[in-house]
Amino acid sequence: MTTSAHQSNPSTTRYILDTLLRHNVRHLFMVPGGVVDPFLDEFGEGEHEMKAIVAANEAGAAYMADGYARASGKFGVCMGIGGPGIANMVGPLAAAYSDESPLLVLAGEIPTEWMGRGGFQDASAAGINDAGFLAPVTASAQTIPEARMVPHMLDMALRTMLGRIQRPVSLSLPKQIQSQPVTAEPQYQHHNKLHPDEQRQPVSLQCPRTLDISATEKLLRTLNQACRQGNPHISILAGSGALRSGATDALVRFAERYQIPVATTLKAKGVFPENHPLSLGVFGYAGTQHATLALLNDEPGAATLLNQDVADNHLLLVLGSSLNQRDTMRWDGHLTPACGIVQVDIEPAAFSRNYPVDTAINGDVATVLDWLLADEQQVNLTALQETQKTRQVWLDSITCHPRFYNEADRFSNASPMHPARVIHELQQIAPPETVVIGDSGAHRAFLGHYWQSQGPRQYLTATALAPMGWAIPAGVGAKVANPDSPCVIVTGDGCMLMNGIEIQSAARHQLPLIVVVINNSALGNVYLRAKTPIAKSLTTLSTHNWADFARAMGGDGVVVEEPADLAPALDRAFTAKGPFVIDARCDPSCPTPINPWRREIEHPNWAED
Repeated sequence: MTTSAHQSNPSTTRYILDTLLRHNVRHLFMVPGGVVDPFLDEFGEGEHEMKAIVAANEAGAAYMADGYARASGKFGVCMGIGGPGIANMVGPLAAAYSDESPLLVLAGEIPTEWMGRGGFQDASAAGINDAGFLAPVTASAQTIPEARMVPHMLDMALRTMLGRIQRPVSLSLPKQIQSQPVTAEPQYQHHNKLHPDEQRQPVSLQCPRTLDISATEKLLRTLNQACRQGNPHISILAGSGALRSGATDALVRFAERYQIPVATTLKAKGVFPENHPLSLGVFGYAGTQHATLALLNDEPGAATLLNQDVADNHLLLVLGSSLNQRDTMRWDGHLTPACGIVQVDIEPAAFSRNYPVDTAINGDVATVLDWLLADEQQVNLTALQETQKTRQVWLDSITCHPRFYNEADRFSNASPMHPARVIHELQQIAPPETVVIGDSGAHRAFLGHYWQSQGPRQYLTATALAPMGWAIPAGVGAKVANPDSPCVIVTGDGCMLMNGIEIQSAARHQLPLIVVVINNSALGNVYLRAKTPIAKSLTTLSTHNWADFARAMGGDGVVVEEPADLAPALDRAFTAKGPFVIDARCDPSCPTPINPWRREIEHPNWAED
């Protein structure tokens, strides 16, 4: 039973949970175990209580916390026992670390007096030292030795996690201190405060609102100079930094005011609504033809398609992307705008890391855009205003071509089905506020390319490390964060073999989560690359009935083999009261929409997953 958040000396467990509640984080993902027993009685079900979501294993708990963080814009919290439990979290934490997703890991440890004496599951520094193997996948991995140090060490962990670069942190808690009262630390006693709570205000969840005025003034000069040199084709590439800073509203207003088309990276998909007339869709991995035509302006064939010379007058504004491998489709050499690259990022190390940058602005994306939108800047951007019509003509020359490569695939009546048809049918039925969680594999390319997101944090995927099976538990976390929005996982049968068991967690907690399995009886991308019979056999999977599996786990589902049956199955899924699996039988030989202009020449059927 929970106790008052304001009692004079709360226990360590109560203090930690109350601190999380003050940050408006109301769910913790965990697997119970002996050394976290003191926490179990502190959870509740009320509106103002911390709720525990129990996963099938600790990897699932960490992935759930990751999905919760990405979907909510807050941070995720997971808990497990030291040793085997925390070891199970290492892979998920590596994915969160690589994608800069903020997670707090709480690790229960054996009592201090048992450490180094052959105690069962000793994961202390004197045992297997799980803080040591957490260190490479967290920004901080610390052990709290005494209850009186909890306020300080928890506060520092949260500040580290929510710093300029957000990454996971972990705190290990010996079992005996979990039940001990938290008292004021000696250094605070002279402040005459009643309780450490009163000295610890929740740290900001917002991106630092920094602004380099001299650099932004250089941006004004760059824009004006470019506009006076032949009416440039200006475009924007918005990355995860724009997503993190909550820049959507400012980005839409800036693009509309000056008629500038916007592409996004896959990770930032939806930060600029993809149903907006100025949207180019995704650039890079799984990118659209519109984005490719606009950004790869000296791409062979672009001038012919657009019936103009586009090589001499293009300026690219990069907002919150480091221009990494996925954001640029393997560092494409044709991303060379003649008028240069302007890059905005809060991390100085991002500048010119992959491409030479002509103007670097060290600042928060939303802050820079708000500065550009201020009334006093309009007179400084007259040249940008005067060239709107030219950019509209250029954009029209792009959007008159199909947005997607292989447009006909969306309407394929083939059986086994084409994955593009599955995504198309999902798009037709899903409400606009649907949150889609994409897993790792060939299905991610189809989803990233054909699915159109209409808002930020409505498309989630692990991009940098891209572990298979991430989306299934991450989708549980996303649904917990968005109880009123439909949440759809698009995954593959290989991913289901890894973490499909977490469907039982959705069923246990009565979460209406939709899981679309692109079941092609293969490890899709590797299968497409396989050249020899032995390689094909090694990448072929047994065909499992995932609808039956879902029912065994407490959910429901249906097998779909014909395109005509997709819509009725999706209608059932969107009205289901618990997890619902659509086992969509698809053809493994369908090539993915990845960099189509050079795929066959440079790296046939090449893909990253």
